[in-house]
Amino acid sequence: MSTKLCHCNDITDPGAKEFSIKQGQNEVDLFVVHKNASFHAYKNSCPHTGASLNWQENQFLDLDNNLIQCSVHDALFEIDSGYCISGPCSGQTLEELPISIKDNEIYLLP
Repeated sequence: MSTKLCHCNDITDPGAKEFSIKQGQNEVDLFVVHKNASFHAYKNSCPHTGASLNWQENQFLDLDNNLIQCSVHDALFEIDSGYCISGPCSGQTLEELPISIKDNEIYLLP
């Protein structure tokens, strides 16, 4: 069963929003990035340390809003793929989570 996250207009373009969702017995911390009218969801966990990526609430992007930036060691990830292009986890990727959009609402898929 899918979980409604938010309305598409709740996330600026470019921008990101974090969520903490209970799925079964597990709590999933994730964020959705909106850039160029596209949405991508990732687990909020750096592949290097497992730390949360955001440095403040809903702040996941670098100063230019072109890349996802890790708050711990400034690793940079491509928004559309989660691929790390700079930092100690270069070559690794963020864990992408499946989402769908229906009637301008964003849903996390199981």
